[in-house]
Amino acid sequence: MLDLRNTLRRPVRMCPKRIAATCGPQEWTYAQFYERVLRLANGLLGLGLEKGDRVAVLMLNCHRFLELYYGSMFAGLVIVPLNIRWGPKEFAYALADCQPKAFALDTTIYEHLKPHMEQLTLLGVRHFLFAGKDAPPAMIAYEELLEKSSAEDPDVSITEDDLVGLFYTSGTTGQPKGAMLTHKNLMMNAYHAQLAFEFYGDSVYLHAAPMFHLADGAGTFTVTWNGGTHAFVPRFDPEAVLQTIETKKATTVVLIPTMINWLLNHPSVDKWNLSSLSQILYGASPMPVEVLKRAMKVFRCHFQQGYGMTEAAPLVSILTAEDHQRGLAGKEEILASAGKPILGVEVRIVDENDRDVKPGQIGEILVHGPNVMKGYWNRPEETEIALRGSWYHTKDMAKYDEEGYIYIVDRKDDMIITGGENVYSTEVESVLYGHPAVLEAAVIGVPDEKWIQAIRAVVVLREGHHATEQDLRSFCKKHLSPYKVPKGVEFVKELPKSGTGKILKSALREQYRTKRKPQTREP
Repeated sequence: MLDLRNTLRRPVRMCPKRIAATCGPQEWTYAQFYERVLRLANGLLGLGLEKGDRVAVLMLNCHRFLELYYGSMFAGLVIVPLNIRWGPKEFAYALADCQPKAFALDTTIYEHLKPHMEQLTLLGVRHFLFAGKDAPPAMIAYEELLEKSSAEDPDVSITEDDLVGLFYTSGTTGQPKGAMLTHKNLMMNAYHAQLAFEFYGDSVYLHAAPMFHLADGAGTFTVTWNGGTHAFVPRFDPEAVLQTIETKKATTVVLIPTMINWLLNHPSVDKWNLSSLSQILYGASPMPVEVLKRAMKVFRCHFQQGYGMTEAAPLVSILTAEDHQRGLAGKEEILASAGKPILGVEVRIVDENDRDVKPGQIGEILVHGPNVMKGYWNRPEETEIALRGSWYHTKDMAKYDEEGYIYIVDRKDDMIITGGENVYSTEVESVLYGHPAVLEAAVIGVPDEKWIQAIRAVVVLREGHHATEQDLRSFCKKHLSPYKVPKGVEFVKELPKSGTGKILKSALREQYRTKRKPQTREP
């Protein structure tokens, strides 16, 4: 039976004195961490929670977040990590949908939620767990709960099809959906990550991406399984990440492409000793090739891309370190690919009738494997559509080459049809990122009387650089077919992003749909 709890039980048996977690100046061995997890599990059960009840978590990155992942699963409960950048509507919907019995939050989050605590109670939350100092009235102090609880394994009966967590999608195209991931799903992803990436007993894994998102979770359980060390920064901040890599001697970090771009453009990137890094894992959104090549020169470690999604727990394919080196050595086009399917996961690319396409043809990615979710919480119809034919339909449009490399061309929702021609936003964005003045770019289709949709680029310029709309359009004309060149360019101070740092094109499209252009500035 596949039991995710065993990823912690193994290092407790094999290396109990090794450091499991280091957060700020504190650190805990595996024996100490395991005891805290068991006390938390018994504490939650002691509050009256029963197997299958949900525990919502809204916190910044820290060791307690990791304890809540494991404490919930040892108690047979279902963790619900919530996006810290959601608005009130998304929070209210997700909480009403999953109906958690307990809600864990930290000091920073509490200050933001203080005016809404009564509403949370009305949504059915019975117990508030305060993971900080000086718990407010009517809240349960996290550390006190641990002190009062037993350190015995509650030994709750688990099957591999039992839920570990509900992981809500970002809700960028409607209300968020809760992907149901089981012990089997996440345990198989741990196997896949072990096969694909470089995790060992001496690995130090820096949680820089938000822990509520499975981009960070892609390697979390594998690191534990190997007896590696978890290090944390509360939220992504370039200076804090660079400093923590040096002070904690981090060997591995998972970053979103936007985060890598921020690090590259941070003025102190050369100040810190980053020599401990052996690999940088990236994914969750397209990586512009020019940014990737620059990052490989600056950080001088192995780069590996993991393509996947929440519904696949999350890994589907990998562009290996060897692939990256091959790309630098002359086959540059594979740097734009998502690599090849990882062992144990099947991938097809199909047309609108779910028929396999030929190499070079564009279709939708379908995924099949033991890592694919059980379904969407409370959404049987959407589950049936997404998992029809026993394959998960990703809505990612892609093609593959003769060697089997997968190339993501766009999301179905992001593809632009202009004048009857299909234009993939990622292709145009990749060209824009090649301009020396461009820091960030998003390309969307906007309503147009003549073309039905017109291509619009929304751009953030590098500090101290200058470019005009005509400069960027002329640059694109050198590298793109005429119909792919943006009809207009807007310059903005920043692009809307999700909690993980993904650029939210849906938010940009909504601004144009409601005839509210992004806030612009003079370039």
